[in-house]
Amino acid sequence: MTQSVESSGSFPARRRMIPGLHQIISRKREQTWDEAKAEILRRLHERRPHWYSVIRAKLPEHHVEDVYGQASVRITEFVEENDPRSIKDFDGYIARICINCAIDQLRRSDAEAKALVKHGVPPEGMDDDVVADSDGYLFVRKVMAEVLTERQHRAYVLRHVMKLNSPEIGEVLGISHALARKELSKAQKALDREEVKVRLRSLRAERR
Repeated sequence: MTQSVESSGSFPARRRMIPGLHQIISRKREQTWDEAKAEILRRLHERRPHWYSVIRAKLPEHHVEDVYGQASVRITEFVEENDPRSIKDFDGYIARICINCAIDQLRRSDAEAKALVKHGVPPEGMDDDVVADSDGYLFVRKVMAEVLTERQHRAYVLRHVMKLNSPEIGEVLGISHALARKELSKAQKALDREEVKVRLRSLRAERR
């Protein structure tokens, strides 16, 4: 005679004793608009060190705080004007906005570098620190334009004026990190040639 699977000691019987328990446990009360907004903003501010690290993976340290501020404004404006409950993954959404803002900053740096190389003047709205860093470069720009290729010249400005590293320069120029390093190395070798160094020293002496 076989034992019934419907006995009190069996799993099916215990399951019937608390009908629908697993649905009750797994059911989550839907957040209100205000609750969802508050949770996103709480994660944005409480996890600031993490978001800084997300941005830092794309940009130099001196841009991180400003870019985090831009991301905060963009996120706050979105949750004020749109239903935040449409966002399925709050942390993923914040990370994506931080990365997008970092990429926007890279593009601005590239636009500023192009303006310096092409026109020889800082573009309007350029950060004061970058303007100060560009001052010495602009004085020797003509010589650099003569001895460097266009890509080497741009890479040099992105590195020494915009303070981007090789991976960031590679992303801006649409080339590999290794090729960005190679272009920087070639630029430095060209500028280290004795006849070029003599011209650069002469310009610096004139400036004094």
